[in-house]
Amino acid sequence: MSMSDEELGTLIRRHAARHMPPEGLAARIGQAVRAEEAVAASPTPAPAPVRRNRGLWQGLAWFGTGAATAWGLALVLLATPVPPSDALAEGVTANHVRSLMASHLADVASSDHHAVKPWFAGKLDFSPPVVDLAAEGFPLAGGRLDYLDGRTVAALVYRSGPHVINLFVWPAADAKVQAPVLSARQGYQLVHWTQGGMQAWAVSDLNAAELQNFAALLRERTATPAAK
Repeated sequence: MSMSDEELGTLIRRHAARHMPPEGLAARIGQAVRAEEAVAASPTPAPAPVRRNRGLWQGLAWFGTGAATAWGLALVLLATPVPPSDALAEGVTANHVRSLMASHLADVASSDHHAVKPWFAGKLDFSPPVVDLAAEGFPLAGGRLDYLDGRTVAALVYRSGPHVINLFVWPAADAKVQAPVLSARQGYQLVHWTQGGMQAWAVSDLNAAELQNFAALLRERTATPAAK
């Protein structure tokens, strides 16, 4: 059955009337679209990347601080000078070993302290005390010039059986008396003290007790006018 044009138009108008949108829907849709556009125009930074970046910079800052501290500590350690007593102990030991290796223990080889002491005259700007301890088991073997603490010093050579004792003597910077101090370097025993305006370093491969006894005898003898 065919439908006339008038009937078809009536049917379309009825259908459109049933499906017309509610009043105000278009306005609400437009408002929502405009709100979305405003949000898109001014986006809020995502929090996660910010936290990650902050953590990264904090990590770099801590690393930089730690590295700077480590370098600072290294520079302080490198710049810290060796204590004078340690440096002298190393020098005394080295000179002792050198004298044994070069077989040059004495420039004046004599067991007579009356011959050894005058030999230093004119060679040094001081007069080292020279003591004969043969009766106590430490005979004098001679003397020589050596170099320590940035200056020429007297080196007196004593023996105890097959053992050699090098006694280095030179003026002390401080006239204050210092009791003997025992130390060890490279298998050698060292004793150093200050007395009568002189500082003395004794070094040998003797055991500690024997070298301390040697030092005590020297200090006792040099404390009397007869030893000068």
